Order: sequence, then C-alpha cells, then structure tokens
Amino acid sequence: MKVALIDDEEDARKTLRHFLVSLQPEFEICEANGVVAGLELIHSFKPDLVFLDVMMRDGLGFDLLKQLAAITFKLVIVSGHQEFALQAFRFSAIDYLVKPVDVDELQATLARIQPTTPQSWQQIMDVLKQGIQPVTNTDRKIVLKDMNSVYVVSVNSIVRCEASDNYTTFHLTDQSPIIVSRSLKEYEELLASHNFLRVHQSHLININFLKQFNKREGGSVTMKDGSEVPVSARKREALIAQLSKF
Repeated sequence: MKVALIDDEEDARKTLRHFLVSLQPEFEICEANGVVAGLELIHSFKPDLVFLDVMMRDGLGFDLLKQLAAITFKLVIVSGHQEFALQAFRFSAIDYLVKPVDVDELQATLARIQPTTPQSWQQIMDVLKQGIQPVTNTDRKIVLKDMNSVYVVSVNSIVRCEASDNYTTFHLTDQSPIIVSRSLKEYEELLASHNFLRVHQSHLININFLKQFNKREGGSVTMKDGSEVPVSARKREALIAQLSKF
C-alpha cells in the first residue's frame, strides 16, 4: 500500500512514519510538508492512504481536498484541533488521530479504514461542514459506515443503538438496521447531548422514542417501534432523572 503523510510538522511525520513501519513494514511511504507539496505528492505518487494534517503553514488540509477532482484514497485526519472539531469528525465518520499520535489508536484506525468514493466523500464533507459551522438546524446528521456502504442519517431517526462486542447496531425509524464497527461507548459520548441515554451495558436509547418505563422485574423500557430494552439497576436512577426533565 502506498501511504502519504502530509503535515508541516517534521517531528509529527517522523513519529507517524516510525509507527506505520513498525505496524505495516510493507507500506511504501512518502511525505509532504504542506498543502501545495501535498497536492503535488498526491498527483505524482497516487497514494492508497493519506494521513492529512488539518492546519498547516500554507493552508488547511480541507483546502487541499477541495482542489482534488475526486477522492480515490482512504483518508485519516491527523489533528491537534479543539474538541468541537473532533466531534465534527466523529459525526462525519472521518477517521482521525489526535496529536501526539498513539500507536494503539493508529493500529485501531488501520483496522477499520475503508475506501472512499467521490459520492460518499461529498456526503461526508456535507456532514462535516454541518458539524464545524454554527448549528442552525436541529436535524443533525450523522454518517454511518458498514462494510459496503456509507449512510447519512438524521440523528432524530435513530430509535436505539445496541452493542455486540465491538460493533454497534443502529435501529432506525425509516430503514433497515445498520451495523458499524465502532463501540457503543463512542456513540454514547457523541449522542449524549441529543437526548440519548445508556440504560444498559448493551443498549443506548433515544429518549424521544421511549413509550413506557416498566419498573417491574428488574426494569425495562418499551420503545415506540415496539422493541423492549432492559434497564440495568445502576442505570435506573439516571433514566428516572432524565425522564423528569420531559
């Protein structure tokens, strides 16, 4: 695999190269130190995978991407950015690494990166822009990727999420379930401000779709789609407190 590292910080490139070589010694790696050099490298080297810094001396990583006719490579953002931007990356399902790069995080990223088509990239960029710009629309979108497709769904259409090992299944109002290879904990943190609550080790629910709280026999909730979800004893009080706000 041909890999491009585009970052204006030499030490950051050296660290990332070292980790990549240790994890995947067969990688062919080239480097560029900015937007202009990065564009030239992409056109000449034609990488399969690009690690792209967000803020460089001669512009933003996104400026580089806008100048490409098509995104034919896998993309990982490398960022020392503030939390609001990282949340935007997470909503848009762009793989990202926070500086200083951790080798275990890098290994996890390499395990889940997928090819990006021009069509899916445009969808991802639209959701990313929504996340970075001031929120003017309550219908927040999120990108979900399974092994074959990219889905852009409304957060308001998510009824509940269910964990299975390191996978999360999204149950939606308007389409079949979507299974993604990310943990439920990641989505618990991401969706907490959108009225989602973890009611069980394996279940995250959208309070807006809760129909009934059944207190007997350990506790469970019935959702508006007819599904029944268990409530763990230690999550019971948090659920009651959340319901009292409605």
